Amino acid sequence: MRNEDVFREVLALRRRPDTADVTASALDVHARAVARSSESIRPSFVSDADLDAVAPPVVATMAAIELCLAGLWRRTDGGYVVTDVDYVADVVAHGFRSRRRWRLRAAAALRRLWTELNGERFIPL
Repeated sequence: MRNEDVFREVLALRRRPDTADVTASALDVHARAVARSSESIRPSFVSDADLDAVAPPVVATMAAIELCLAGLWRRTDGGYVVTDVDYVADVVAHGFRSRRRWRLRAAAALRRLWTELNGERFIPL
């Protein structure tokens, strides 16, 4: 995820009553970890390796503890289960729409390029 997308997600999560007491850094890790796991076959599972990939290990561990205490995550063998299923569903749906939108924009750009190259105004060198 891009930093501005993460910032928007953290602001949206801060407005929810169940995440109002969670720190911004923990919500940042939550947003990045869920976005990363949403592309896997188990979108509600964050492995320990994925958690270490989204933040430095010390920050990730403290965020995971805080998210477990807040009831958003639960510790299992090899990682964490995200119990915030509504947020996971939103991220999975948004990621699908985002990828689809990107594909449509890329196809439109290629069509415009093809039209320009095959037009009468283009003179090859």
